[in-house]
Amino acid sequence: MWQFLKDYHFYSTSDKRAILVLLTLIAFTIGVTLYVEHNYQRDIPPQTDAQVQAFADSLQQVDSLRANRRRAYAESRSNVERQPAKPVYQPRPRYERPERPATQHRDTTPRLLLDTLPRYEKTEKYQPGTVVDLNKADTTELKKIPGIGTVIANMIVNYRNQLGGYYEVEQLREINLDADQLMSWFSIDEADIRKIPVNRANVDRLRRHPYINFYQAKALVEHRRKHGDLTSLKPFVLYEEFTEAELEKINHYLSFD
Repeated sequence: MWQFLKDYHFYSTSDKRAILVLLTLIAFTIGVTLYVEHNYQRDIPPQTDAQVQAFADSLQQVDSLRANRRRAYAESRSNVERQPAKPVYQPRPRYERPERPATQHRDTTPRLLLDTLPRYEKTEKYQPGTVVDLNKADTTELKKIPGIGTVIANMIVNYRNQLGGYYEVEQLREINLDADQLMSWFSIDEADIRKIPVNRANVDRLRRHPYINFYQAKALVEHRRKHGDLTSLKPFVLYEEFTEAELEKINHYLSFD
C-alpha cells in the first residue's frame, strides 16, 4: 500500500484520474451494498416460534404431496405394464338367424303385390319384307324392326332431326349403325328433307348443320354478299374450305329459292 502511494506521484495525469474514478466506484458500490443490507434487515419483522413452526409444517405437507404423486404415478405405470395388450382388430360376432318354427309360414303379401303390377307387352316385330319410310317413322315404329331397340331408335330419330332428314340409308353409318343390315327395311323420299334457305340463312344457322362447319358457313355467306344470291354450289369447287364429297352431301340440304 505504501509502495503504491509512493509510486502514485510518478503516474501521469490521465492514470491518476483513472485510479481516482476506479476508487470512487468501489467506494460507492460498498456504500450502496451496506445501505441496502441495513434497510432490508430493518424492514423484516421478527419471526415468532409459531410462525416458524407453521412454515416448517407447510414444507412438510408439500413434501408429502410430492411423495404421494410419485407413488401414484409409479403404481399406474406398473398396472399398465401388467395389463395384456388389446388386439387391434376384434371381429364382430357372426349373426345367426334364429330358426323359424315349422308352424310359421312366410308372408306372401309382397309376391301378391308383384302379381298385381302392370306388365309391359313385348313389342311385336315386323316380318321380313316390310319397308318403313326412314324420314317419317317414329321411335315406336322403328322398334318394330328386328335388331332395333329403344336406344337405337332414339339415335336414328335424333340424328334425323339434326340433319333435316336422310337422303340415303348409308348415312346410318355416321352414328355407328350397320347400314347393310338395315338396308332392306327402309325406303327414303328426299322430298321429306327439311332444307336450309341458303340465300337467307346466316352463319349461325348454317353452322348448326352437322355437315357444315364455321368456315364453310362463313364462305357461303361471304360469297352471297359479294356476288348475290346463290343458284348452285359450283363456285365453291375452287374453295379450299370444301371438298367435292362435302359439297355433294351439303347440296341435299340447301335450297336456292
